[in-house]
Amino acid sequence: MGRNQRKKAKNTQNQNASPSKDDHSSTSTMEQGLMENERIPMTESLFKEWIIRNFCELKEHVVAQRKETRNFEKRFDEILLRIDNLERSMSELMELKNTIQELQEVCTGLNTRIVQAEERITEVKVQLNERKQEDKIREKRIKRNEQSLQEMWDYVKRPNLCLIGVPECDGENESKLENTLQDIIQENFPELAKQVNIQPQVIQRTPQRYFSRRATPRHIIVRFTRVETKEKILRAAREKGR
Repeated sequence: MGRNQRKKAKNTQNQNASPSKDDHSSTSTMEQGLMENERIPMTESLFKEWIIRNFCELKEHVVAQRKETRNFEKRFDEILLRIDNLERSMSELMELKNTIQELQEVCTGLNTRIVQAEERITEVKVQLNERKQEDKIREKRIKRNEQSLQEMWDYVKRPNLCLIGVPECDGENESKLENTLQDIIQENFPELAKQVNIQPQVIQRTPQRYFSRRATPRHIIVRFTRVETKEKILRAAREKGR
């Protein structure tokens, strides 16, 4: 019973404390009346001041907007300039790419030519080596032939004796030259003339065409049938020179 009485007392207090809907509407109408009473009628001078103040504010706003617009235009121009620069750079890059491709093609062609040239050089080297081998073989053959020819010439010249400084006379023939040889041997080697019968196989002077400009007499070439005869004459000449 005590608890129920307490709840009823609290509810009655709350109802007395909370305002009603009629009280709220009456307060709002009172506030509107006060606001209407507080309004001041606007004169012409105040209206002009209000217009001027609003116009200045609007002008400042327009100027600020204009500055922002100019800044935006500058930024837009900068962006356009960057776009142009990028387009130029792209075109230059494309040209550079094309140039690089052309250079690559040229390099490929040059590499192909270099490979072909190297192959040709290798072929030429092989041919040169073959020619060198052939030249070496030819040189050996020439040396061998020259040696054989020299041996043959030495063998042919071995029984020959050359007399130098013998005066020439008119109407010389083989018999006169043989008599001249006998006179030289009798005069210089009398003992040899007694021991050996010196009979030349061929005796003649050197041809005129080889010594056409010489003032000295032509040499006398004497060929003996035996080499020993030539060696005996030379031995006697060396002994006489001692």
